[in-house]
Amino acid sequence: MKDKAVNGVFWTSVERFGSQVLSLLIGIAVARILSPEDYGIIGMTAIFLAVASTLLDSGFGSALIQNRNRTETDYSTCFYFNIVVGLFWYVVLFLAAPLIADFYRTPLLESVCRVLGLVFVFNSLTISQTARLTVEFRFRELCFVTLGTQLLTGIVGFIMAFKGYGVWALVFQQVGAAFLRVCLIEWITHWKPSPLFSKTAFYKMFSFGSKILCSGIINTVYDNIYTLVIGRVFSPVEVGFYNRGNQFAQLPSQSLLSVVMKVVYPLMAEVQDDSEKLCRAYQKFLRISVFILYPILIGLIVLAEPFIYVLLGDKWLPCVPLMQILCFSYLFDPLTHINLNILYVRGRTDLVLKLELIKKPIALIILFGMLPFGLWWLCAGRALYSFIAYCFNCYYTGKFIRFGFRQQMYYNVPVIVKSALMGITCWRTALDFEEPWLKLMVGFFAGLLSYLGLNFITHDESFCDIKGIILKNRK
Repeated sequence: MKDKAVNGVFWTSVERFGSQVLSLLIGIAVARILSPEDYGIIGMTAIFLAVASTLLDSGFGSALIQNRNRTETDYSTCFYFNIVVGLFWYVVLFLAAPLIADFYRTPLLESVCRVLGLVFVFNSLTISQTARLTVEFRFRELCFVTLGTQLLTGIVGFIMAFKGYGVWALVFQQVGAAFLRVCLIEWITHWKPSPLFSKTAFYKMFSFGSKILCSGIINTVYDNIYTLVIGRVFSPVEVGFYNRGNQFAQLPSQSLLSVVMKVVYPLMAEVQDDSEKLCRAYQKFLRISVFILYPILIGLIVLAEPFIYVLLGDKWLPCVPLMQILCFSYLFDPLTHINLNILYVRGRTDLVLKLELIKKPIALIILFGMLPFGLWWLCAGRALYSFIAYCFNCYYTGKFIRFGFRQQMYYNVPVIVKSALMGITCWRTALDFEEPWLKLMVGFFAGLLSYLGLNFITHDESFCDIKGIILKNRK
C-alpha cells in the first residue's frame, strides 16, 4: 500500500501542480489582455455550471471507487446513466439561458451559457473511465490527459484573447478542454461499455451516491452563491475582482486537496475496516497537507499586493484585500475535507448529508448578515464559516477514530507556529524594498529559506516524509 501511495502522490502531484502552473501562466497572460468584466461574465455562470456538474456525476464515480467488488456491468451502468444526465442538463441550461441573462441584466450571457453547456455532454463520457483509471492507480495516464488538455486549450485560448475574441476565449478554454479530455481518455483506455444496464448496480450506486449528490449540491451552491449574490447586487467588474482574488486564494488549497484526496480516498477505502490503520493514514495525510498549505497561504497574505501587481498589473489591485481575507478562509480546507473523507470511506454518506444540512443554514445567515457591509465583509464571513464548518466536521472523526478537534489542533501546532514565523520573516524582509517585483522576489526567498530552515532544525516529521518521497522517486 505504501508503494501505491508514493506512486499515486507523485503522479497526482505532477498532474495537479503542473496543471495549476500552466493554468496560472496562461491565466496571467490572458488576464493582461482581457478585462475584469470578461472574467465577471464567466463568473456569473459558475453556480449553474457547478450545480449541473455535480448532478452529472451524482456520486456514481465515488461509488465505483468505494465498492471493492465492482464489475464491468457497474462501469457500463454508470456510463449510460451519466450520458442521459449530461444531455438532460444541457437541454435545461440551453432553455434557461435567456432567464439567466435577464437575472444578471447581461444579454451576452444567453449565448455564453448555451455554448458552455456542451461541457456537460463531453464530461458525461469520461466519468466511468476516470473512475477505472483511479481504481487501477493509473495516475500517470491521468497526468498526461490533464496536462495535455491544459496546454493545448490554454495556447488556443491565449491566441483567441490576443485576436480580440474577449470572453469567448475563456469559453473555448472550458469547452475545448472537455472535448479534448474525451479524446485523450478514449485513446488511452480503448474502453467500450457493454450493452448492459443493471438496475441492481444502479440502485446500489445510487444508494451510496445519492447522499454524496445531495451534500455535493449543497456544497456547490454555497461555494458559488457568493458569485451569484455579488453578480446580482454589485457589478460584473466586482464579480471579476472577487473571482480573481478567490482563484489565487483557492489555488494552493485546491491543488493540494486534489492530489491528496485523489490518492487518499482509494487507499483509505482499502483499510476502512481497520480503525487503527485508518487513523494512522489520516494523521499522516492531514499533517502533510497542513505542512505544505499553510506557509503558501500565509505567504500569499503577506505578499498579496506585489504578487497581484507583478502578475496582473495595477488594474487588478482592488482584488488584493479580497484575496487576503479569502486566504484565511482556505486555511481550514484540508482539515475540513480530510475529516469528511473518514465518513466517505466508512460508507456513512448519510452523516455527510446530515452535517451539510446543519452547517449550510449557518453559512447563509453569515452571508446575508454580512451583505449590507460590503464585499470585503462578505469574504470575511466566508472565512468565519470555514472555521465553523471545520469544527462540525471534527465531531464524527473524534467518534470513529478518536482524533477530534482538540487532538488535531495539538497535532498541527508545530506547523502553525513555524508558518507564522515564516510569515513574519517574509513581511519584515519585504518592507525594506520599494519596487513590487523586488518585494515579491525577496519576500518569497526569505519565507522559503526560513521555513525550510526551521523544519530542518526541528527534524519535522512531514518534512522528512516529503524528502523521503522525493529521494525515492529520484532513484
